[in-house]
Amino acid sequence: MRKIVVFNKKLEELSREIEVWSAFEGVEVVTSPAVEEDDLIRDAIDAEIILFTSARLTRRVLSALKKCKLIVRYGIGYDTIDTEAARELGIMVCNSPNYGVTDVAEHAFSLMLACMKNLVRLNDRVRNNVWHFDDLGCWHRLSGKTVGFLGFGKIARAVASFTKPFGTKTLVYDPFVTPEVLLQYGAEAVAKEELFASSDVVTLHLPLSEATRHTVGRAELALMKESAIIINTSRGPIIDEAELVKALGEGRIAGAGLDVFEDESGAIDPALPKMRNVVLTPHVAWNTFEAVGALHEEVAMNVARYLRGERPESIVNGL
Repeated sequence: MRKIVVFNKKLEELSREIEVWSAFEGVEVVTSPAVEEDDLIRDAIDAEIILFTSARLTRRVLSALKKCKLIVRYGIGYDTIDTEAARELGIMVCNSPNYGVTDVAEHAFSLMLACMKNLVRLNDRVRNNVWHFDDLGCWHRLSGKTVGFLGFGKIARAVASFTKPFGTKTLVYDPFVTPEVLLQYGAEAVAKEELFASSDVVTLHLPLSEATRHTVGRAELALMKESAIIINTSRGPIIDEAELVKALGEGRIAGAGLDVFEDESGAIDPALPKMRNVVLTPHVAWNTFEAVGALHEEVAMNVARYLRGERPESIVNGL
């Protein structure tokens, strides 16, 4: 029996996966709500394949899973799994790199416009039958502005394809981007310091790792224009949230659009929801009918490759 254990999902969510895997003999699919290490180990101890969304797969957990050969995350980021430990143990780790690209890009673009056009505050005014807006001053057009991309992967490139028709200038800081990609998107590679100093909008598109944690801190925020806004739809800890709150509170930057936070257990900085120059959403940029269906398809087909004896796609830990 080849056992597949799926963490963080219910069996009824896996109809497409079960349909695809039914073509293979001797495959058993089990779901588990486990969160704690001991429970994760207990429920996956005899699994050959593990699928997960938010479970934390530590070295201790992985070391106990002697039969495990493949782990696939429902999503792009994989900062909740010890990929180095998995590599040492011979366990392939895959992500779902096509998941939510369009959806997160549309959300980032929406946050840009919501911040620049003061949409949330204006919406609140009308709902409260307040029709004057003199105290709000003027807002900004996106047309002609400079948009800086910190990281220029698939999602960032999709955002650039939305902003470019507005006549924006595109700056990129990404040591791994090729000249061909920059040319394709009409973008200019710059140093990180120049990106923060020159951009009217800075949008973040980095994976989370120890190297990228707090990439945006006091120094970077200090370089930004007072009229600039920052957008984060990647991972919360890319920004030092305490420093961001200070910069917003002191008017050193004009605003922020955030879909992700340093602590998403409900313990975000209490000052953020009270600020009138921020737009906040609860890590939902991915949440469209189209993205969810495509994600299940992507995971189902990647596991099927492995079950056929083929090399799965999007291995992220060097095996």
